[in-house]
Amino acid sequence: METSPTPIEPDALDPLYRTDLKQIIEAMPAARHLGVVVTGFDKAGRSRVELTIRREHTFNGRTVQAGIVGALADFAGVSASAAVLGEGWMASTTGFELHNLAPANGSRLIAVGRPLTANRTHGVATVTVFSVGVQDEPIVVAHATTICRPFRLTQGG
Repeated sequence: METSPTPIEPDALDPLYRTDLKQIIEAMPAARHLGVVVTGFDKAGRSRVELTIRREHTFNGRTVQAGIVGALADFAGVSASAAVLGEGWMASTTGFELHNLAPANGSRLIAVGRPLTANRTHGVATVTVFSVGVQDEPIVVAHATTICRPFRLTQGG
């Protein structure tokens, strides 16, 4: 059990693994609207998804609203479950639960998804969301669990 989680560093990810999934997520209108960036995946299925905090993400000009934190966690968790299944697999959310632990302040959020179980009928992942300031160490601001239904992508998306 991790007692002091830290975000996985981008160089720990495989830049060539699941580029199809990265492209699909970043092309989603909701992801584009929020400014979600998929940093990448590793072959164990871990995902790293980031969001540069903008004023419109906040409820007071400083703290990110929980729904935005939840959306980022959802992208990270469900993509982690899909990533571990390999090329050509995607997933849709069937449920998620978010627990906010601290105010999501700073300049950006990093969500790290880790698949707990993933097969062709369902996937479950855990997500840790970190807030990072300009010069600060990452702070855990939320934990989430995501549940999804994987599906095979058809030819042409």
